[in-house]
Amino acid sequence: MKFTLASTIALATAALAIPTAELESNLEKRNPTGAFSLYAWGVTSTAMKLFYSDGLAYAGDSTTWPYGSVTTDVTFEITDTELVTTATTSGVTLDSDTLFYIRPTEDEITEVGFTGNGYTTPSDAATDRFLFYGSWLMWEEDSGILTDSFRLKETNVSGVYQFYFDYSNLDPSGYELPSVMDKAG
Repeated sequence: MKFTLASTIALATAALAIPTAELESNLEKRNPTGAFSLYAWGVTSTAMKLFYSDGLAYAGDSTTWPYGSVTTDVTFEITDTELVTTATTSGVTLDSDTLFYIRPTEDEITEVGFTGNGYTTPSDAATDRFLFYGSWLMWEEDSGILTDSFRLKETNVSGVYQFYFDYSNLDPSGYELPSVMDKAG
């Protein structure tokens, strides 16, 4: 199907006219069971796996990342809306209570990371209220609004991006807008 500018505007206008409650009722809220990985989609031609390096979150091939004293691929399990993180790289162990966090700080773009393991967790870190709609990772604000304002910023290593959370909604230059999902394909 080919869309023209006029048809695209008409579709967008119709979508905006759908009441939010009706739109939300059509979404499938779910949480994965068991261990899963997280992937960033839409920035490169393939999904990039999220990995851990010295308490911060990155996407790409962890074996090409030359920095950090501890770098590992990770899996997650969702427990009471928290994303419990486990290292999967041979010889690497993270604290058993390592949690994925975002920093929903008003009008800022902040690094995404992990608690514990000898690193200080920022005071504005949010480690709970994560959920999935379909395969998309979301965070639920106090008001009940869902957001997936993840951003990626290219590092100096080809194909590796650092994860950020954008609570500014300013769409600044230099950041990519991924979809963060629990499936690679």
